[in-house]
Amino acid sequence: MNKILFVDHTAVMGGAEISLLDLATAYSQTSKVMLFDDGPLQQRLETSGVEVATVKASETLLNLRTSGGLNSLSMIPELWNMAGAIAREAKDYDLVLANSQKAFITAALSALRGSPAICWHLRDILTAKHFSKVNRTVAIFMANRFASRVLVNSHATGKAFVAAGGKEELVRVVYNGFESERFDAVTMEDCQEARDRLGMGNAPLVGLFSRLSYWKGQHILLEAIRKLPQVHAILVGEALFGEQDYVSELKTLAELPELAGRVHWLGFRDDIPTLMKACDIVVHTSTEPEPFGRVIVEGQLAQRPVIASAAGGALELIEDGVNGYLFPPEDIISLRQLIDKLISDRTLAKSVAQQGYEDAKTNFAMETILKSFAQALVLD
Repeated sequence: MNKILFVDHTAVMGGAEISLLDLATAYSQTSKVMLFDDGPLQQRLETSGVEVATVKASETLLNLRTSGGLNSLSMIPELWNMAGAIAREAKDYDLVLANSQKAFITAALSALRGSPAICWHLRDILTAKHFSKVNRTVAIFMANRFASRVLVNSHATGKAFVAAGGKEELVRVVYNGFESERFDAVTMEDCQEARDRLGMGNAPLVGLFSRLSYWKGQHILLEAIRKLPQVHAILVGEALFGEQDYVSELKTLAELPELAGRVHWLGFRDDIPTLMKACDIVVHTSTEPEPFGRVIVEGQLAQRPVIASAAGGALELIEDGVNGYLFPPEDIISLRQLIDKLISDRTLAKSVAQQGYEDAKTNFAMETILKSFAQALVLD
């Protein structure tokens, strides 16, 4: 088993950090995680028996947006110092595995300071929508020059990396892994209690599980159910990156007479399996291609029919009409029709949900993904 120094710039829990937690826990006997900040991820890692080293970065570096363009160049001196810290931590390890773009740029620089092999676990689709031209150019140059491997969480992520100029021979696809036991353990009584706490009785319930952000498309769901007066929605997640204006817009939308009382704001939660199983449908409404789509697989493991935006990684997770449904991104009418269809035909909903469960449990079992991960790290 490789001795790995995992590196991430953030300690906030997101999809990438949940995956890192899974991998680092599996490698806890031989590896360590280095973070650039304190936070929930550090606490979760330590609780799971993972050794953690925290080297604090400045707020300027932590808050630097990947769409920031030339402003990011001013961070080079600090990045160089952080690279030295990585090189010192990594001296007893076989490789450094960066879990984010900021972590990778820093880790790549550490190669100039004596660190072992550098791998990038790329979990973003590198497009102009989310990454400035400067950041994409720098990331691709550094990957081609310093990365021994670029692990990607879907073929869609890998294709975007190559399209941006990345070397195809570096790429290895490693999907996210999941423990189905957390979902299997949820009882019908647990689900009913969750619904009772919401005070919504037996009304149809649709769940959207994601941070509150325009590109995650919470507004698409709210617009879709405006003309489905019996349907309630839960929004599970919080705004993370200064997107409070969008949250205000969502709340204004939710207060319209057609929606009043039907939108439930649950914030960040740890009981995702229970909440998903309390829903009749789980939706994924991203307006841009999703690199993977973690909530899609989780919804399938919860044995609920999943409706997802037909772009990016979702196309690799859902066979339309078989183990879930796809709709064109931002197509409110199509989403509304699919929600209505699944609520009206419970037999169909159950059939699709069962197939989704079987596929997710087979394709994304943690044991299977860990084998794929280990194989991807065999360096030529």
